[in-house]
Amino acid sequence: MVLKTIILLASTVKGCWIYISAPFCRSGRIGFPTVCMLLILLTGFSADCCAEPEVRGLWVVRDCITSQEKIERLVGFADSLKFNVLFVQIRGRGDAYYKSYFAPTPENYPTIPEKFDPLDAVIQCAHEKGIEVHAWFNMYLSWSAPEAPSSDQHPLNRHPEWFMVSKKGDDMGRGPYESIVSGKVEGRYLSPAIDSVRMYLSRIISEVIVNYAIDGVHLDYVRYPGRDYDFCGVIRDQYKRKFGVDLLDVLDGDQNIDPGLRFYEEWVHFRAQQIDRNVKDIARRIELLDSEIRFSAAVKPHPDEAYYEFGQNWVGWLNEGIMDFVVPMSYYGENSKFVDVLKRSLEKVDKRKIISGIGIYTIDPGEAIRQVSLVRSKGLLGFCLFSYTTFEQKPRYRSQLRRILSSGSHELPNDFQPYLRSKR
Repeated sequence: MVLKTIILLASTVKGCWIYISAPFCRSGRIGFPTVCMLLILLTGFSADCCAEPEVRGLWVVRDCITSQEKIERLVGFADSLKFNVLFVQIRGRGDAYYKSYFAPTPENYPTIPEKFDPLDAVIQCAHEKGIEVHAWFNMYLSWSAPEAPSSDQHPLNRHPEWFMVSKKGDDMGRGPYESIVSGKVEGRYLSPAIDSVRMYLSRIISEVIVNYAIDGVHLDYVRYPGRDYDFCGVIRDQYKRKFGVDLLDVLDGDQNIDPGLRFYEEWVHFRAQQIDRNVKDIARRIELLDSEIRFSAAVKPHPDEAYYEFGQNWVGWLNEGIMDFVVPMSYYGENSKFVDVLKRSLEKVDKRKIISGIGIYTIDPGEAIRQVSLVRSKGLLGFCLFSYTTFEQKPRYRSQLRRILSSGSHELPNDFQPYLRSKR
């Protein structure tokens, strides 16, 4: 803004000579282009100051908001490096880092809701600095420990029938933990095919919208853990009623049943539609309760893999106006792969609906700077770093990224607004 003002002032004398005294020039006069260059050099502006407003996001995991001291340190850090959006994890494993009627308190911090409200504290501190707070909900992943949660209110204890089942029959709600994680799965996932699950999760999010001054709703783990899930009885029954064939027979490759792979393709779509229904319901609730709240998700970065492997139709969510933006988790150490996946995304969706996720925990500060520069060169809505914890654990990150992050202001792009969601 300051630089634009300088150039505007200089432009009032464009085409004229400006007289100044030595030692700037021997003749005592210089032209317009030279004036602009001198003003820029004398004021010490860098190219970063000329950058357009962008979303500068930071993911904050739940362990970083368990005390007032931690929250004040977090917000002070975010303010010093000019982050303007915090994606704050308030639902980690089926719990609530806020006052909830529906969800249990965190396992390791059972007294938080009675004595201290993390979400409310983050909102108050961040808003004082002009920083937005988007409530980050882990959706279907609800438990990831060998022992069961202690609270009777936790969905694993209250409704074990709500969980996914693998193709080979591993029940995520009732089966042994070892059999579940042996397939490289993070833990126990709720099933989006079950009406009660979708209603429960929508109610959880609605509760936060009504009771807290959040700026956004941000979904994570809004997907299946892999292509071998979900085969719970509900979804198998639904599929058989609709297509007249048993799902497992289709996926076992019986050529008599599916010679042209028609039913397999239908399964891919049918499976993704279960998550779509949940996402659309949440979008409608946001529109009804507070249409100014932005709606987003952290997603698998490769759009085709996200859809076919994980049932995550984020391209459709954006193009149909269901979500305002997504944050692809492009956690790659190689720039070539980072650029390739980004290119594939931009072939399918508007670049101004993408905030690029950068996994700083996997790369050194120099590589992080290069990836931020790449995002800026593509004209995306902005970037989001995973996560604040890395800055806490590696202080050198703060000093080395300060130059590229601390310039400018908290100003957000004009198009970082809730989009018209007429197709919901």
